[in-house]
Amino acid sequence: MRVKVKLYGTLSQHFPVRMLFIRDYRLSQGMQVEIPNGATAKDLLALLEIPESQGAVVVAEGRVLKADDRIRCGVPVTVLQIIGGG
Repeated sequence: MRVKVKLYGTLSQHFPVRMLFIRDYRLSQGMQVEIPNGATAKDLLALLEIPESQGAVVVAEGRVLKADDRIRCGVPVTVLQIIGGG
């Protein structure tokens, strides 16, 4: 299934060149990514090769998804970097 993904922070800068679909990434529009039916937030991050050390979270329908939450077909997702401060 295809999902629209928008990346924020420096996440889009960390993609390997071999991931051809990143060429189509536009900050204002995001990109279409093909994921398996029943894929989870963790699966999406793995497909995008975003390591846990990046502190990324997947947001869909106004809520942060847990690692094992499934991504629904046709629902756009946002991938954000967690930042700290104080």
